[in-house]
Amino acid sequence: MSSQAQTRAALLRVLQEDGEHWGSTEDWSSNLAQDVCELLEEHTERAPRISQEFGERMAHCCLGGLAEFLQSFQQRVERFHENPGVRELPPDTYISRTISLVNCGPPLRALAERLARVGPPESEPAREAAASALDRVIRLCHRILTDLLFQELQPHFSKLMRRKWLNSSEALDGIVGTLGAKALALRRMQDEPYQALVAELHRRALVEYVRPLFRGRLRCGSARTRSRVAGRLREDAAQLERLFRRLESQASWLDAVVPRLAEVLRLEDTPSIQMEVGVLVRDYPDIRQKHVATLLDIRGLRHTAARQEILAVTRDLELCEVAALSPPRDRAFFADIPVPRPPVCLSLPLFLGRLTLSRLACLPWPRPPAPSPLRRPQSRR
Repeated sequence: MSSQAQTRAALLRVLQEDGEHWGSTEDWSSNLAQDVCELLEEHTERAPRISQEFGERMAHCCLGGLAEFLQSFQQRVERFHENPGVRELPPDTYISRTISLVNCGPPLRALAERLARVGPPESEPAREAAASALDRVIRLCHRILTDLLFQELQPHFSKLMRRKWLNSSEALDGIVGTLGAKALALRRMQDEPYQALVAELHRRALVEYVRPLFRGRLRCGSARTRSRVAGRLREDAAQLERLFRRLESQASWLDAVVPRLAEVLRLEDTPSIQMEVGVLVRDYPDIRQKHVATLLDIRGLRHTAARQEILAVTRDLELCEVAALSPPRDRAFFADIPVPRPPVCLSLPLFLGRLTLSRLACLPWPRPPAPSPLRRPQSRR
């Protein structure tokens, strides 16, 4: 067996031995990344002593072996998370295993970068394949951790934007307390993937906070109510900003979104509201006219010239093909916030004109009649 084949077999053996512990409940710490780095560095450190050309060739071979190993690692991680049995692990154990898998990323990525620098130019495809496999592993593990956390947070989010929310901080205190406590476990993650994860938690928390507002749970028919709701939104936004600053989130672009929405609700004169909507469009380019229309519905601004003037600020955005391009996933916000569809009103038959307007409701579209069964033509005799 060639040296290259021996190295690849040794890498797969390391993966097999490490993977046998992933689903166990025993107290265990993974050495996968360390073992892989030691195995490959043993070859790449000695080769340049023979000649520079031999060192480059060895680095190229090791990088190819590492890329193949990381593709196998990615597939094994996917099977691990797809296995229904792992969900029977204690939650803390499952989270700990997932963090261990994420922590393999930075040292193995650094190793791939070093091998690519030493190797010849044709090493680039292998480096890209290695980076792609690691990116997939980290994205999957981040999604698993985020979904687990937000399943636990959902009962708190369901209490937002209701009458009780205006007078009590119970819902937000539950959100902040749970996020703060769970972040202690996430701190075991290495810095680079931790920063990416906490930025996504920051984005997701603000999306879930704002989502019930756009479901139309609140109606602010008076200036006093609008002022109270805006004040509550600003207080909650400040508390969430303090939390994520403590968690060292670098996604500071999110901090302004709730205060901006609060201002759209609070302001009374049309030019000021237009200006605030314009700032929202500038800072969050995936906001759409339907979002602004829902905000105006919440504040009771319907069927008026002022409403049309404010909506005109977003109309140009939707007509512009360049602006309609979605921002990168990590900068998407309003794209993840659906709004209720407005009811569809049909033109009414003439005989309904005798009913008073207050008794007329928006009618659902009628279902099309079922097609009549086709008859076979009778054969003529």
